[in-house]
This record gives sequence, structure tokens and C-alpha cells, in this order.
Amino acid sequence: MRTVHSNLKIRLLLLTVCYVTFTFSQQKIEFDSGINGQIINGYTGTLLVKTRKGLFGIDPKTKQVSWKNMDLKKVDLSEYSEVPYTSIVIFTQKPLISSKAISNTFNSRGKAKTILNVVTGHVLFDSDSEGFKAVNHTMILPQKKGVLVDGVKDKDLMISLFNYETGQQVWETKGIESNFFENTKGVFFDDEKILLDTREDIYWLKNKQLIKIDGDTGEVLFERADVTSMAMNASKDILFVFSNKLGAKKLGEENAITALDVKTNTVVWKDPIKIWGNISDTAFEENTMVVITSKGFNVIDVENGTKKWERSEPLPLIKKIVPVEEGYLVVQDNYLVRINDMGKKGWGKKLRITHSFQENPVYLLEDGQEILYITPSKANRVNIENGTKVWEKDIVLNSNGFIGRNLRLSEHHFGVWNDTVNKLFPVYAGNSFYIFDQESSKAPVAIDTFNFKRTLPNLKIRDKGYLLYHLNQFYFYDLSGRQLYNKSYPYPEKNNLFSETFYWTKRGFGTYTSALGFAGNQIAKTFNSVLVSTDLGPLSTATSNIYGTYLTYRASLENVTELNQMDFDLLNMSAVLNRINTSRKNEGLLLIVALREEETEIIELDIDSGEEESLKTVGYTYSDFAVDQIERQVYFFDKKIVFIEALNN
Repeated sequence: MRTVHSNLKIRLLLLTVCYVTFTFSQQKIEFDSGINGQIINGYTGTLLVKTRKGLFGIDPKTKQVSWKNMDLKKVDLSEYSEVPYTSIVIFTQKPLISSKAISNTFNSRGKAKTILNVVTGHVLFDSDSEGFKAVNHTMILPQKKGVLVDGVKDKDLMISLFNYETGQQVWETKGIESNFFENTKGVFFDDEKILLDTREDIYWLKNKQLIKIDGDTGEVLFERADVTSMAMNASKDILFVFSNKLGAKKLGEENAITALDVKTNTVVWKDPIKIWGNISDTAFEENTMVVITSKGFNVIDVENGTKKWERSEPLPLIKKIVPVEEGYLVVQDNYLVRINDMGKKGWGKKLRITHSFQENPVYLLEDGQEILYITPSKANRVNIENGTKVWEKDIVLNSNGFIGRNLRLSEHHFGVWNDTVNKLFPVYAGNSFYIFDQESSKAPVAIDTFNFKRTLPNLKIRDKGYLLYHLNQFYFYDLSGRQLYNKSYPYPEKNNLFSETFYWTKRGFGTYTSALGFAGNQIAKTFNSVLVSTDLGPLSTATSNIYGTYLTYRASLENVTELNQMDFDLLNMSAVLNRINTSRKNEGLLLIVALREEETEIIELDIDSGEEESLKTVGYTYSDFAVDQIERQVYFFDKKIVFIEALNN
């Protein structure tokens, strides 16, 4: 009898455990007017819901409306961008004819911007309420708790700093007696660059006019004309100014580089360094500065103020430079060339590696005596010493013909991921999937072909393989490329937020990326830095996408992330850090929404094993829904109502 009683207890305990393992809760939120837009913030999980009357924020933890703002009813969710690893987002409103140059010249209505903290609902900056007729740039300065803005205000080009906690203007520079403002207004073709030094003073370059602004007061500290470009070292204590004021005969042919101490504004080198060509990019490596120009490139010793060679070989249209033993490998125009330590050609001939010079990104992966190149067109291994190809034939990654490529009759989707643990590079190109082994001399073959339609699929890297997925199609491969399983679930072709996820990401929308496949372990090692969004421009030029072996772990993050030095307070960061920690708990599981004729099924897929479990069936088919993989909940939208299905385990 005791045995039977014990077995009964065990069964009841197991049933209880099974019940607790997956608990469900549905939350219903009803609005006064119809829902006409919604989006999940990838870095906080906040669900933004737009109605005709305003914008609402729903907290993913409490599943309640945490804030509402009726003044934001006109924001455009299709012009929404996230500042990476923060709770800050930017809404841009464009006029019918959007042109920064026209707005500056004719004082017409230009872009309006609203900067919002999605956790608190607090508006950090609103250009309309601050009197801006058009905004050119906005830059978030966490060290100053400020938003730096330039645009048209009261018929003049203005630069202003606003405190994003109080919303108050800290300072405004009208530039009444400044040549910078007069010479930059109405410029249709201008290179604009903004840098901050170690003292948090601001350097602004526009139309070859450079000004230095005191970051605390807005006072213009100095001006300099005929500046073609500028750069700053990693410690931000030396400013490098490039100028081509060298006489009419050498205009556009030669630039002089002057190094300035940011604290004293005095020159660091005895004489300026002359560089051949106009500056297009710079990169820093230890105590050297690599300068890429319209003619070629050179390497500057920052401490001594000397250059490595007088002139390199003529190399216009440089897209990539990778240092190797005794020289550099350079992707120039459509070709791969080697340059030795004297700046001269190291191979007898150059290798064509792309169909068009416009193709990007280009990957060069060094492995001892060989280099693996992967471009949107083709791939091969090359002997670094003599420039001969290792594989007899290139791997063709884009088979479109000349007419199709140049007229862009069809889209070519190309993605490269870096599996650092296994030293492998999964590649998706032209509806085919490859796995490149950097250390193997064997050429990979196309593993499989797909029909993912108008987008680049997502890829999730696991210890023992790769999950390639799009919409409700899932393919899992082991490290050798053997398919372990493929699964497909019913899926609506239209009016589905899940379907639009990758399409919007490709357009730069970048909103559901983190919610669907957040890689918490990919966050930067330090948070003591400045974060800016891509439309703001980077605050540091310590690294360059052109110089060095540049790889992206997740291609979808590539378009939205510029992570340098951040110093946000704990309150603003807590939601982001909590989400990162939460994301690590269920990295091996995916929630799938299968829409059938009269019901909606929520399924859990174990990525590594391919095992699936039906978690819940809802007796209704919703046309719009969004999945938050991190919080393990699904949002269904129906007219004025949001249904939240939370699945906790």
C-alpha cells in the first residue's frame, strides 16, 4: 500500500512539474481607437503601439501600458531607428521633397526628428517643438546627457545642445560672425564630419570649413578653411587635419596632414606630411595611421610624423586593405593586388574578384601563406607570395549575367557570418548556402538552394551547426554541411509582422532583428563609451571598415550598430542588461506561430535536436502578430485590441 501511495505521489508530482514547466497567461489590452502600427524594440522588448490618437509603450514584463504620449500620434514607424544597446529610438519625419541642401538654401521645410526613451516614454528631443524648420544631424552625447543638433532655425543654420533629461537647451551657436555658417549654407555637395576630443570639445567639418566648439558653452574656439578631411587617434588627444591648399597646380592631387594637440591647439610635428590624393578614409593601428586616398594609400608614423613611402602604386577606388607579412593585400576597384613594404606591386598581375566595383562587402581572411577572399560575386583562395589561385575555378556566388547585374533586374542577397569557435564562415549567396573553412584548402560546394524570395535569411550559430531560417521555413546543418532537419509551418503571405521582419531589416528598419534572434553574448566587452546611431556619424575613427580583417557576426546588425564609448546611467541601461541576461536562458529554443485556417498554433522548436512541441492553440486566426523570442511571448493584433500570449518555462 505504501508503494502504491508513493507511486501516486510521484505521478502527481510529475504532473505538477509538467504543468509548471509551461504556464500560459493571456493579457488583453484594448485601445480607444484602431491600431495602425506596432513594433518591438529589440534592445528593451518594449512594444510600441501606434493608434490614431497617440503612441503607447507596453512593458514586456508587466504586460501593461507603461506610458502614452498623444503628441506622438504623427510619428512614422517606417522611419524608426534604434540606438544600439540603449532604450533610445529616433523617429524621422520627411517632407514630400526631402533635401538637406534645398532646405538649407531656400529655408524650406526639411526633416523633423523626435528622440524618445522607449522605456519611460520621455521625449529627449523634438525638433518641431524646439523651433527647427529642418534637422540635418542629431548626435547623442551620453557624457553630457545631451543631444547635439544642427539644422535650420529662424532662417539660419544652427548648432545646439539639449539636455535629454530636462529637455532644456544647454547652448546654441548661431555663428553670426563665423565663416563656417556662411560658407556651409546652401552647399549641395559637401563632406560633413563631426568628432569629439578627450575634453569633449566638438570638431565640425563641412564644405572644407572646420570649427572647434567648446562642448560646455558652445563658443567657437577656432576656425580653419580649406580642410578636406580630419581624423582623431584612439585616445582622442591628437587631431589630424588634412588640407589641399597647396597651389592651383596640385589642387586635388596632394594633401598636407597637420597634427594638432587638442589641449593646446599647437602642432605636434615639425612639418606637415604631404599625401598623394584626396583623403577618403583613415584607420589607426597602434602608433600608425593608415591614410586611404583617391590615388592610393600610405602609412604614417604618428609619433615621428613620417610616412612609410613617398607614393604607393596608383590605386584608385580602394575598398579593403589587410596587412600581411611584408606588405598589404588591397582590394582596389574590381581587383585584388599585393603591395610590398616599399609601396610597390608585389604580384606580376592583379586578380579580378568582383563583377563590379560597387559590390560590397568584401572579405579577406588570412591564413598563413594563403588568403581566402569572399565577395558578392565569387570566392577563392590565393597564395599570398605569388598571387596564384589555389582552387582551379572560382566559386561563383552571383551567377546573374552582365545585363542583370548592371540593370539590377534581380536582387542578389549576400551574407557572411563568423563562427569564431569553429573557425568557419557560413555564407549565403544567390539562394545557395556554403560553409567556408579558413584553414582548409578544399573548395566548398553549395550545400543547398532555397527560395527565400526578397530577403537575406537569418542565421543562428550553434555549437554543433547552423540554423538558416526565413518566415516559417527552418533548415539546420551540422558543421560539415549535412542537413540534420528541415521544417516548414503554415504561414500567411500577406499582412503579417513576422513576414515583414527581414524585409524591413534589409531596408534599414532593423527593428525585429533582436527580438527574433538576439545574440546577448555579442554585446561589447565594455560599456564605458559613447553610443551613436548610424545617421549620427561615429564619434571615433579608431577603426575602419576598409582597413583590417573586418567581419560581422550577424549581418542584420551591421546596418544599425556603431558601438564605441558608452556611459549611460544604470536606470537607462537596466532594461537592456536585463534583456541580455534573459536572452541567454532560451538561446536554443524558438517560438513559431503557425497560422491555420481557423486557429493559431504556437510551437516550440529545439534548434539543436529539431524536436518540437505544441505549446498552445488559439481558436482564431490573426492576420497581424509579432514574436518576442527573448521574453517568450506572442503579441496578436486585432483592430483595437492587443492579445499577449506569454509562455513561461
